[in-house]
Amino acid sequence: MDKTVILELKNITKKFGTKVIANNNVSLDVYKGEILSVLGENGCGKTTLMNMVAGIYYPDSGKILINGEEVVIRSPRDAFEHKIGMIHQHFKLIDIFSAAQNVALGIENEKFNLKEVKNRINEMAKKYGFNINLDKKIYEMSVSEKQTVEIIKVLYRGADILILDEPTAVLTPQETEKLFNVLRNMKADGKSIIIITHKLNEVMEISDRISCMRQGQYTGTVNKTETSPIELTKMMVGREVVLNIEKK
Repeated sequence: MDKTVILELKNITKKFGTKVIANNNVSLDVYKGEILSVLGENGCGKTTLMNMVAGIYYPDSGKILINGEEVVIRSPRDAFEHKIGMIHQHFKLIDIFSAAQNVALGIENEKFNLKEVKNRINEMAKKYGFNINLDKKIYEMSVSEKQTVEIIKVLYRGADILILDEPTAVLTPQETEKLFNVLRNMKADGKSIIIITHKLNEVMEISDRISCMRQGQYTGTVNKTETSPIELTKMMVGREVVLNIEKK
């Protein structure tokens, strides 16, 4: 795995009001061409942290660096300029448009040529292993197909850093395996992928490294090959937890 650091978060703090500290002095980094899982219980601040990378929120303090240079990300447009794209749990698609039309929406400095858009998407599909009907309307699609369209949208805009928020939450095991194969192909192409999740089994299957959070605090990063679900659970909740419940 390439140890080149492509994204750095330094001492990031984010508050909502005067009482809620969503992220407290969080620092972590992301390598080029890796799959990093950001692991933690619901409400621990992992999605808030990544929303700042994606331009949804802006940190109260701290720095974000891309390829070693400090950047200011105040909007998703800013994030795209730095080749960062986020796939949210709630998809941002227009139901009555086709997959290709949704991908083409919002593209600037380019004449709208749907045939060219489809050709480029087909090249990506072949490269990464997508299976998508570009003429199918969004309202006719499964959740997995809609997610694929969202990923293609981000790739089409040139993202090298992709953030996926709980991507398997509503997928079947078969759909999850297809998604993981696509993510592995993107990683092999040098893309950096961040997965926000709380699922230990999936973290152990897909990650290269795992960064853990607990109650808004960063508790450390470990290599998948050097950890275990028990250790990760302790990092998540602050104490040892019995994962196997014996049934009588």
